[in-house]
Amino acid sequence: MLPKRNSNTIKTESAVFRYVVSEASQTGDHVALTVNIQSESNGAVLRVNGLVVSRLPVMESKFYVGRTVKQSLLPRHVLALIDRGIDHGWLPDTPGPAVLLNVTTADVFGSPPCL
Repeated sequence: MLPKRNSNTIKTESAVFRYVVSEASQTGDHVALTVNIQSESNGAVLRVNGLVVSRLPVMESKFYVGRTVKQSLLPRHVLALIDRGIDHGWLPDTPGPAVLLNVTTADVFGSPPCL
């Protein structure tokens, strides 16, 4: 089960999920993100790879220096990832190994990355 601490809750019409967004790697100002999503029924984790975003320049960031990205992953994006995972065979209520879902930034945000 994804920990309640440092994760977010999102509800669909039929289930409650927890998700965590983390940095997978960084090259210059570009950051690869990984999103882990799990049903509160403790099923298999959906691990989403392939998102690449850019950091805001330090002078534009209101928060911790170097930690703000230009394009944020919003709840509507997470809901779309849940739907896409299910369409690709993820069974959120069935325990098992993590299911990998590779996407592009354009798949999620609907446009090329802000690079």
